[in-house]
Amino acid sequence: MTKSKKDQRTKVKGNKEIDQTTKRDKVSFKLSYIIGIGLIIGVTLISYSNTFHVPFLFDDQANILNNPNIHIKVLSWDRLFRLIRNTYRESIRIFSYFTFAINHYFGEFNVIGYHLVNLIIHTFSGILLFYFLILTFNLPILKQKYSEISFKLSLLTSLIFVSHPIQTQSVTYIVQRMTSMAGMFYLITMILYVKGRLSSDSRRWIYFCTGGLTYLLGIFSKENVAILPFFVLLYEFYFFQKLTFASKERRIFLIITFVVSLIAIMGVAFWGKRYYEVIIEGYKIRDFTLGERVLTQFRVVLYYITLLVYPHPSRLNLDYDFPVSKNLLEPPTTLISITIIGMLISFGILIAKNRPLVSYSILWYFGNLVIESSIFPLEMVFEHRLYLPSIGPFIIFSLLLISTAKKIKKIKLTLAHRLPKDESLGKIEKGYSDKEIYRESSIGKFLEILIYSLIILTLSCWTYSRNKIWNSDVELWKDCVQKSPNKPRPHENLGVAYERIGEYKKALESIEKAIQINPKYANAYYNYGLILHKMGDTERGISMIKKSLELDPGLTLAYYSLGGIYFDKGLYNESAEALTKFLNFYPYYPEVHHRLAIIYASQRKFDKAVEEFEWELRINPYHTLAHVNLGQIYWFEFQEKEKALKHLRAALALDPFLPNRRGIQNLVRQLERSP
Repeated sequence: MTKSKKDQRTKVKGNKEIDQTTKRDKVSFKLSYIIGIGLIIGVTLISYSNTFHVPFLFDDQANILNNPNIHIKVLSWDRLFRLIRNTYRESIRIFSYFTFAINHYFGEFNVIGYHLVNLIIHTFSGILLFYFLILTFNLPILKQKYSEISFKLSLLTSLIFVSHPIQTQSVTYIVQRMTSMAGMFYLITMILYVKGRLSSDSRRWIYFCTGGLTYLLGIFSKENVAILPFFVLLYEFYFFQKLTFASKERRIFLIITFVVSLIAIMGVAFWGKRYYEVIIEGYKIRDFTLGERVLTQFRVVLYYITLLVYPHPSRLNLDYDFPVSKNLLEPPTTLISITIIGMLISFGILIAKNRPLVSYSILWYFGNLVIESSIFPLEMVFEHRLYLPSIGPFIIFSLLLISTAKKIKKIKLTLAHRLPKDESLGKIEKGYSDKEIYRESSIGKFLEILIYSLIILTLSCWTYSRNKIWNSDVELWKDCVQKSPNKPRPHENLGVAYERIGEYKKALESIEKAIQINPKYANAYYNYGLILHKMGDTERGISMIKKSLELDPGLTLAYYSLGGIYFDKGLYNESAEALTKFLNFYPYYPEVHHRLAIIYASQRKFDKAVEEFEWELRINPYHTLAHVNLGQIYWFEFQEKEKALKHLRAALALDPFLPNRRGIQNLVRQLERSP
């Protein structure tokens, strides 16, 4: 009896020790997660700490500065609905534009807010990647092989992802928030899918439904997320079905296949016609054909890999001048590239059974480039296209690095008799003491951490260095001119950058160089004309802008600028003609409707003036001067008191600092007292 009680006490004590050990392990595990997330946040902040004052550049002009749809001053359902409606006519990236609109609402054109949002998105994407990889490496099919290094592998991959210089174009370049947001929602959807698959209760469908919503948000951020269902299906086949159709859970695989097929059919039904027209119309303005672009992309995709391997700032470029492949042998590297890519994809498929993680990573890289590196008439090369695809090579590199370090440790421990002696090593027994073994192990860990730290530090320094160039419009385009000297656009954009800082002579010289390279480059003539106008040579300026329209009748901004120049000169008929042509392409520019209304009012065409002011207020109901002008026209020209009061009161309510506010208040009182 005494012995039994003693055994029970020993057993209870042992259980308590086990519980305490388990608790310590859980605390240690949570602490590791916190440290990992902290490192991701810290590395991202350091790498991009010099980007908060990078100005609006390149496509930021059209998408943010000159985009009236996002210039909201009042948050209301009506205003947001009009933002969605007007944006959707041109692009399905309505959620990206919504975030730009929120930035504008809180800070108008203060770049700090825009960069802060971009940085938050990139940081969060790094954390999401870390969590997604942890989930993946601990799946039953991978756990035995990778659980020991899952944390290290996930963290290293995520740190490379957030610090790699190739990502600067997706983070520092404001408009490419579209890319990083798409990547963020892509990762969220993958995580929700995995969590749903690992759940067996009703929460599974909550995860799946939420994943469907985040997938749509990704699509409405940027179209390249459309490929995601294919990778969900591939993930299911690789890591849950274990690369066999004989799995007990084959029903789930068939359901996912059906859903993916349904999504593809719905996508074609909703947007197929739109993108067919994009392809047909897009190649009309390109200097390469569809076939040439597809052939060239094989070389581009391999070139991207070299940028991932060696991303020194001297190799990065905003505007690449990439030679076009005319056929399989012109240049010969086209056929070589097709062969290499075919071999890599074949290798990825062949090793799928033994190395599913490496295989999936290879397919991830090539598959996530399919949309932007295929038939669409886009620019040949842009670094931001690697934001998501780069994850595949980063996983392979991290795995190679950590596996190599692990093998070296095993060899050392074998020689030290920490592991059973491996005769194949052909080494003589050393007989190390435990103290010496511990010291060797500590030195090994230190060296391993040092190597990882040096890699991340190098990448962060290169990212910081690359961001310095982004800080100046002039320096950025100088960099492009140096790297793409025979391409006209960098010279033209350098000229525009010089014009913005008032260096007109240098501006004209740069644009003249662009025209020299390509005498039919319409944009160069257009900007040359604008600069001449600013220098006071308006007649020559108008002539150059007209020449740009002769070369490219679709250069709509030229109509806009001509309308403004004629308006300032008092040539109202010419101004109205140019602005009307602009509105035929872009009917939702409130500023243009406002100018037309002023022109018609000055010509005493008040019916037309009212029509234009009303058009303007349908687009932007918060334009106080439009309300004031409409109120005055309704009263003084048409004697419509109620309509006049409606608009005058609206103007007073919208702007407490309205010019001539007292005079407008007096007019309102007068109208209120009148019979």
